[in-house]
Amino acid sequence: MMIQDFRKDFFTMLALLDEKMPFAFSRYNDGEALILANQKVGCKGEWEYNPKKHLSFRADLRKSLLSKDSRFFYGVPSWDTSPEMHKEVLRYIQAPLTQITFAALFANANHDLFLKECLPRIQQWPQDVYFIGNSKIDPRLIHKITSVKEIFPIQGDCVRFWVKNKNEILGYLDWMATRSDNSLFLVAAGPLGKILIHALWEIAPTNIYLDIGSALDPLLFGKSTRAYHKDAANRSLILQWQPKQNL
Repeated sequence: MMIQDFRKDFFTMLALLDEKMPFAFSRYNDGEALILANQKVGCKGEWEYNPKKHLSFRADLRKSLLSKDSRFFYGVPSWDTSPEMHKEVLRYIQAPLTQITFAALFANANHDLFLKECLPRIQQWPQDVYFIGNSKIDPRLIHKITSVKEIFPIQGDCVRFWVKNKNEILGYLDWMATRSDNSLFLVAAGPLGKILIHALWEIAPTNIYLDIGSALDPLLFGKSTRAYHKDAANRSLILQWQPKQNL
């Protein structure tokens, strides 16, 4: 299904949305790759992974890469920008290449397409829409931009939030995901989002779970939070997959 072409895979994902059949898309970029490599990493003011304190988080992140379900899709760092991290994430994935694409599928040269094509589909979704993301985002904005039914806020550092509240979080996810079928879950929760999408899929593979990451940040935060939001060169970048001779 995925052919590792930056533009064509975007439209494949769009077609999956149009089918309105259950699927999951979870994206692992450089931060997740460094966690898997058990290196200290973080996103300023958002989260931090400490190799000496958070090995259980790494274990859960690694396990989230093990789905073989044909409707579960993974995004990995692009080879041309992060070859080592590309390999680091790929080594744990057990799904076939037809279920693997770019982690930045909604960013760079595809970001304008995301806003033009994906956002209207989200806003017009015929079933319930749920949002899982940063508690700092104004709930009124989330409702206005995405027409969500319910919001699950991630409080503070997402790594610590999971380590301290894992059972309670899983319990609430169970409540959210089993109330209806064909609901759309928008997940923007950093590295924790990958763990949550895998958990949600295991709880209820009857919904769509979409890892949108920072794609809606300018609308939700009222400012740019990533280079591709404002930098023209970054926003025009068409990412490339690993050449076959290097596979």
